[in-house]
Amino acid sequence: MIRHNAQAPLDPATDAALLLRRIGFGTLALVLPLAALVSRRAAVVLVPIGIALLIIAMLIEEPAKFVGSLKEAVFSRPGLILLGLVAWALLSLVWSPFPTSAAEKAGNLMLAVVLGFTGLSALPERMRSSNLNLSPLGTGSAGLFALGLIIISALRHAETPPGAVERGVSIILITAWPALAWLLSRERGMSALGLALIVAILALTRFDDGETVAMLFGAVAFGAVTASRERAAQVIATIIAGLMLFAPILPFLLAPLVSALPDSADDFAQMLSIWADVIRQSPIELVTGHGLDTVVRDQLRGVLPQPAPATLLFETWYELGLVGAAAAAACLYFAIRAAGRMVGALAAGGVAAFTTAFALAVFGFAPLLPWWLMTLTAVVLLFGAIARGQYRTDRPAVPLPMRSAGRTRPKAGEPPAD
Repeated sequence: MIRHNAQAPLDPATDAALLLRRIGFGTLALVLPLAALVSRRAAVVLVPIGIALLIIAMLIEEPAKFVGSLKEAVFSRPGLILLGLVAWALLSLVWSPFPTSAAEKAGNLMLAVVLGFTGLSALPERMRSSNLNLSPLGTGSAGLFALGLIIISALRHAETPPGAVERGVSIILITAWPALAWLLSRERGMSALGLALIVAILALTRFDDGETVAMLFGAVAFGAVTASRERAAQVIATIIAGLMLFAPILPFLLAPLVSALPDSADDFAQMLSIWADVIRQSPIELVTGHGLDTVVRDQLRGVLPQPAPATLLFETWYELGLVGAAAAAACLYFAIRAAGRMVGALAAGGVAAFTTAFALAVFGFAPLLPWWLMTLTAVVLLFGAIARGQYRTDRPAVPLPMRSAGRTRPKAGEPPAD
C-alpha cells in the first residue's frame, strides 16, 4: 500500500529568499563583528553586501510589500526630517570651500541613509529566531576572539593592538546592545550575563578613547529605561536633542567652571575658548554653517586653530549651522522616542545604543567616518529585525478540563493540544 506525503509543494523562489535572507542577516550579525577584527574595511564592504542580500530576498518573496514599506518609511515624520538633513548637507556643497572632499563625505552620509531605509523595508514581517540567534553568537565569539588577540599583543609587549583589532572592538561594543536585548527578550539571563561580562572587559581596554565612559552612559540608560520605559526614554531623548540644539551655549557655560579646575584642564579651556571665538566671529555661518568637511580642512590650512573641539556637536554647528543642528536634534529625539516604544528589553537596548553612540560622538570618536556610519546602520537593522522576532513568545496553555482529566489524547473531533 503506497502512502502519500502530505507535505506542501516545494517553492524554489521562497526557499531561495529564505536562504538569501539568512546569509544577508548572518553577514551583518555574525560575520561583521568577526571580520572587523582582521580587516579595517570590513564594515564598509560587508554591510552593503548584507543589506543587498536582504533586499533581493524581499524582492523575490514580496516585491509589492518592499515598495510599500519603503514608501512608509521615507514619508514618515522621522524619515522626512532625516532626508531634510541629508538635503541640507548636500546643499552646503554650494558654499563649502572644499567641494570635492565634501561631496565624498555627503555621499557616505547619503549611502548610509539609503541603506538604512531599504534595509529596514527589506525585513520580513516575522524574523525567525534561528536568524536572530546569530546576533549574540557573532558578538560573543568576536568578543572572545578580540580578548585573545589583546592578550597575545600584551604578551608580545606591544604598546597597542593592531588597528583592525581596535576598530573591531568598537564594532563589538556597539553591536552588543542588540545582542543583549535579544537574549533578554528570550529570557536567557545567563547567556546575557556572560555576554555582558565579555563586553565589559573589552570596554575597559578602550578607556583612553572614551568608549568605556560611553558604554557606562549606555548602561545607565539601559537601567533607567528598564525601570521606567516611557519617562526615561523621553528624558534621555530630550537631553540628547537639547545638547545638539543648544551646543553653542556650552563653551560660555563651561568656561567659568573649567577655569576653576587645576592646570591639567588648560587644554580643555583653550578648546572652549576657540569654540567661543568661532561663535563670536561668524554670526552668519552660525545659521548656515561653513559647509561640509570644513573642520579638518580649515585646521590644515590654519583658518581654524589646531586644538579645536573634536566633537560632533562642534562639527555639526561649524559645518551645517543651526539648520543642520536642528534637523539632527529632531532626528535623534524621534529616533530615541521610537526606540523607547519597543517591547520589553528592546526598548532599553535601543535607547542604550543611541546613548552610547551619541556619547562616543561627543567625545570625538570616528565622527561620520564611513566604517562607523555603516556600523550604526547595521545596528539599526539588527534592532529592527529583533523587533520583528517578538511574536509567540508564550506557548498556548493546555485547556483546564483536559489538564484536570489528565488526558493525553483528544477525543474524536477535538483539536490536538500543544
